[in-house]
Amino acid sequence: MNRPSLPLLAGAVCLTSAVLVSAQTPPRVDQADAIKRNQEMEKKLRNATQPGTAELDAPELFQGELKDVGPQSILKVKQKRTLFEATFDSQFFYTSNQNLAEDASGTTLFVNTAQITYSPPPVQTSRGAVAPRAGLRHQWFNYGLGDAPATKGDVDFDLQAVFGEARWAFRQDWTAEAGVEFSRLINHLPTYTTYRQFYSEWLPRVGVTRNVSFSEARSLTFSWQMSYHVTDSPDALTSVPSSPRNTNDRLDNSFLAAYTHVFGPKLAVQPYYRLLTTRYGSQSGRFEYLHSFGLSAYLTLRENISLRGFLSYEIKDSDAAIVPDYQKFDIGGGLNLNVRF
Repeated sequence: MNRPSLPLLAGAVCLTSAVLVSAQTPPRVDQADAIKRNQEMEKKLRNATQPGTAELDAPELFQGELKDVGPQSILKVKQKRTLFEATFDSQFFYTSNQNLAEDASGTTLFVNTAQITYSPPPVQTSRGAVAPRAGLRHQWFNYGLGDAPATKGDVDFDLQAVFGEARWAFRQDWTAEAGVEFSRLINHLPTYTTYRQFYSEWLPRVGVTRNVSFSEARSLTFSWQMSYHVTDSPDALTSVPSSPRNTNDRLDNSFLAAYTHVFGPKLAVQPYYRLLTTRYGSQSGRFEYLHSFGLSAYLTLRENISLRGFLSYEIKDSDAAIVPDYQKFDIGGGLNLNVRF
């Protein structure tokens, strides 16, 4: 029986390693996903503490209470109906694991978000109001501010997205959501003013949220969301010509539990735990867990301006041996401006 030659074995090993490496989700994609998850969670907090829709009314403390005094809101009820919202959000934080690798390397990350949304009047149904929304978003991710640009500029990137979604308040304290988003990531190579798309995806999603209010100041939020990433990664063909461009297609299930405590009209604090499970469609046997523990504090400066501070700790565990398990700690702050018209 003929034994394969050593060069043939070495070539096979190298090819297999290259295919596996190309199958890894780029760290910048994971970082963009993390920012998106955090912003969605912040939106849930605002929905629980800010006025503007009927589903945000505080629950009755006893049966028939609202018949005497009318709907009670945690904050003042917003009277004017607006169709458009322009949002600018800026956050700066330190992350202990820039590349989401086992051998961690820390740096700073400056993320700026500009977004405009259109929200037509909710559609009233016999089972509750359905509120549609559509919008555009652009984000800038800049690493290592304060370092020499040559050391971090090659990993900076932008994200552009268009999205549509609807929220259905089908029961008191229960909200269902469905939406779809198209996003693309572009880098700054070979120069910072050069833009090249290196990743894009369609992201349909559904979810359910339950808010449990104990008082005007204390509440629990539980939510589940399922989403599927339909991806296109041109760089996979560059590294390994035989790699499929949809190698990063994946199914996410996210489970969130958060406690919100409002201290007066200005300050809200929210500790939370989130479990994210991910199964890859084209990578047999790849299943991942991501545990996130965090604490956020929100300070309302004016009606449309707020500050926040946050810290989080993440633990990732993957079944694929080539995909690194990692731990990550983030701490920082942000500023949010909303203009409705």
